[in-house]
Amino acid sequence: MKWLIVVVFANLSPLGEKEMYIFTNPAFDNVYECQADISNPTVIPILAKKVLEENGPRPIERVLCLPENSVQEFINDHNKRKRGTSI
Repeated sequence: MKWLIVVVFANLSPLGEKEMYIFTNPAFDNVYECQADISNPTVIPILAKKVLEENGPRPIERVLCLPENSVQEFINDHNKRKRGTSI
């Protein structure tokens, strides 16, 4: 199972949902490698630069390491709600 870095922004989307940025590269073989990366003082500026380039300056609530399958489930559920299939 691969692990991904997920950035959760502090603000809400226009629909009232938390906005996120998901790093698909790098992907890690275990949670410990992922956590070591997001807490490494030499890596943090690289991650922050990428988030800034993609999203502009926005407040970040937290940075997580999540299993890729959980991230994919979340995306699938979110896409279903956007199409109006959930009640």
